[in-house]
Amino acid sequence: MNQKEASLYLKRLHYEDTVQPGADALGKLIRAHLEQVPFENLDIFDFGKVPDLKEESLFDKIIVRKRGGVCFELNLLFLSLLECLNYRVYPVAARILWNKMEMPPLSHAGLVAEADGELFYCDVGYGGPGPKGLIALRQGEQEVDGCRFRFLRMSDGDYRLERLHHGEWKALLQFTDHPVRRLDFQVLNYYCARNPIIMFTYKRVINLCTPKGSKALTDMELTVHENGEVRQTVYKDLKDLEKGLEDEFGLRVSLADSIRKGE
Repeated sequence: MNQKEASLYLKRLHYEDTVQPGADALGKLIRAHLEQVPFENLDIFDFGKVPDLKEESLFDKIIVRKRGGVCFELNLLFLSLLECLNYRVYPVAARILWNKMEMPPLSHAGLVAEADGELFYCDVGYGGPGPKGLIALRQGEQEVDGCRFRFLRMSDGDYRLERLHHGEWKALLQFTDHPVRRLDFQVLNYYCARNPIIMFTYKRVINLCTPKGSKALTDMELTVHENGEVRQTVYKDLKDLEKGLEDEFGLRVSLADSIRKGE
């Protein structure tokens, strides 16, 4: 990614603060990303596509066409931005443990970045219960956007991230702090886009943070949490959904060619 592309990226994030490498700027970049670029699986679920992970394709989709994406798309493009901004950063492959009874295979891309002499876990592609900001890669409890998280060091050396949920600690994800080559995510990306047991293939999911809450779409139902209040909307058909996607998430898509157009 060159400087011109990085400037367009920051404009997409509505980010006008300092970009000097540091924990404060990194946290602000993550939060801006979560509020401006939705996690969404429309290409996989509605159009039956395997996401293209080439940087130029990701830049066109997310920055030029102002779409969102899944973890491999969002975090790998964010990786390129952070590298351009002179952060020391590398991708890691993680297992998603939320609501899982057994250890699942690797299916997620996250990032580890160094800032102010400390390592941080960065993730703009988790959605849902993931941390909505910067979290240090160290053991012990931390608060992120009003929620409690903790990293545990497992006996095999993995890091496990947990969230305090209704008074109980629940596992979010687990990973080995070891850089993964970008090209190796192509295998996980294809697996997640084509395996019928993976949520991306059987459920439309969109998540976006807001300054005072969050928005989430599951199939045809929108749920907005803001200022302690909940607003729900059920879209009656794909045309109605198209309008909702633009109004609520800033996503302009035509679902006329959707493989799910019978909804």
